[in-house]
Amino acid sequence: MISPKKRIAKIYRAACAEPVTDAMLDALRQGVALSDEPAPVAALACVRLEATTLRLTLAEGKYHQVKRMIAATGNRVEALHREAIGSHALPTDLPPGGWRWLEAADLQRLEQPWPSARS
Repeated sequence: MISPKKRIAKIYRAACAEPVTDAMLDALRQGVALSDEPAPVAALACVRLEATTLRLTLAEGKYHQVKRMIAATGNRVEALHREAIGSHALPTDLPPGGWRWLEAADLQRLEQPWPSARS
């Protein structure tokens, strides 16, 4: 489910070194150039949560993609947390590096498509 080929939305919370600007949010939504991608890479959704924190939704989630996209806007990620995969929110009580078995309902939420609307 985490493979970029599945194109299941991954939702991240990123704490940035510098304030998150409207221009940065616009660039992430419209697409930023990454050195190993032939075309600009755009977020499905991107919203500012706090002055230096944003929530970013990606269709692929390739190697260090969040960090590279934010770096392309002139900022830097200081902390990163994946909050959800598809419509399945990760448990808040799951410790870093922890895991749990998925139930049938969890798998159904993982396979639900992400809405096409951008925010």
